[in-house]
This record gives sequence, C-alpha cells and structure tokens, in this order.
Amino acid sequence: MRTLKFQNQRREKIFNLLLTKRSMTVSDLSRQLRVTGATIRSDLEALTQQQKIIRTYGGAVVPRESAAAEIPIQLRLGDQAAEKLAIGKVAASLVKDGMVCGLDASTTSLAVAHYLRERKALTIVTNSIPVASLFIEAPGVNVIVPGGTMRHESSSLVGPEAVAFLSKRELDYCFMGAHSVHSQRGLGEVNQAETEIKLALAGISRRVIALTDSTKWNRVSITYFWPLEKVDTLITDGRVSREIREFLKAKGVKVILAS
Repeated sequence: MRTLKFQNQRREKIFNLLLTKRSMTVSDLSRQLRVTGATIRSDLEALTQQQKIIRTYGGAVVPRESAAAEIPIQLRLGDQAAEKLAIGKVAASLVKDGMVCGLDASTTSLAVAHYLRERKALTIVTNSIPVASLFIEAPGVNVIVPGGTMRHESSSLVGPEAVAFLSKRELDYCFMGAHSVHSQRGLGEVNQAETEIKLALAGISRRVIALTDSTKWNRVSITYFWPLEKVDTLITDGRVSREIREFLKAKGVKVILAS
C-alpha cells in the first residue's frame, strides 16, 4: 500500500515536471527523481496509458493545448486544400463500381467523396454528414449512415450507437484521414469519440487506406487508433521525405504519392 502511494506520488511529480518543461528525457527524470531509468520508463508507460503524456524516443512530452485542440471542420476545409484534392482523386481511382467503401469524417475523405459522385452501384458507409450530403444528387451511389450523436466540430455522428451499427457491416476499403502520423504509434486523433468510429471502420474493412498530407508527420495527438503495420496503403503528397517513404515500406505499407 505504501509502495503504491510512493509510486502515485512519483508519477504525479513526473507529470508536473512535464507540464512545466513540456518535454524531458528518461535520463533527466531519472536523475531528478533519483530512481532508475527502468522505473521512469514504467511510470511513463503508465502515464501514457492514462493519456496524460505522449512517449517519444528516449523520453516523453505533454502536448500543448494548442497542439491538440481540434479545429472545426469548416475552418479545416481550406488547410492543404490542393494536397487534399490530389490525395482524394488518387484514392477515388482505387475504387471500383460495386464496392462497399467506408469514409470517415475527415476533410480528406470529403475530397475522396467529391470524385466518387459519378460512380455506379457504389455503396458508401460514413458517419460524416458533409460526405453523405455530397451524394444527395448521385443516384448511382447508395449511402449508409449510422445513428448517433452529432458532433458540431466535425459535423459527424458518433457514440456507442454508431459504433454498434458499424460493427455489423463489412467494407472492401476504408479511407481515413488522421490528425497525425507517429512512427511507432500509428495514426492519431484528438477526439476519443472520433477515434472509436475510426477504429470501428478500420476493424470491418478488408483494406485500410490512410489519407495523410505531409504536414501530419511529427504532430502530437491525444489518442492513436491504428498501427502503421495494419495500414495497407498510405496516400500522401510529394513533400514526404524519402526516409519516411522507406520507413513505411519497411513496415509493409504501400505509399502512393499524389501530385
């Protein structure tokens, strides 16, 4: 009992130090708290599981509120607009008529939907209200939308009802944007409700296709929903470095550059 109390006090000290300095290494924390590196690594892992910190190579960070804050979808539509349209066009070219495809509530999935409106016998499963609305005058596209609670920030439907609904479906492809791409933790998000939807969509899909422009690398996210090893294809823009492309290739991820 006493050991647990000391452990909790030490982890609280670690978290407060990270709040002050934002980032610290294992060796810095070990020296300051006078415990072994193994103990610090165990504490950092526990704080990561509590979603209080983000593990980095050799240490940890606490994201600033501005880094993790979610920008409403109306404001995000203009960010990297040309890149998103190019990525959306390439993603849509992978879709064959007659398929069942999932689209999340990201702005890049909205770009994919833009290029699918003329398709025939296509079924789209989405929790995005803007994506669904794009197909109102697309008679060749059948749209399936789950129930749930509307999130104003993303104009999407989320919650346990939506997750339960999606779990009973099956998709050929699932197209998903991400707030960030982490080399070890995979695709990241800033909202838990959206994370659960993305996880549900990926879990029912035969192939998961990530849609991420080059600005998504090295960002900090609150949660991570899908490991890179389980991503079939990643579509990005040409500004992604060769090192990143080689890293993804080693993970078994096919990389397509949109221009």
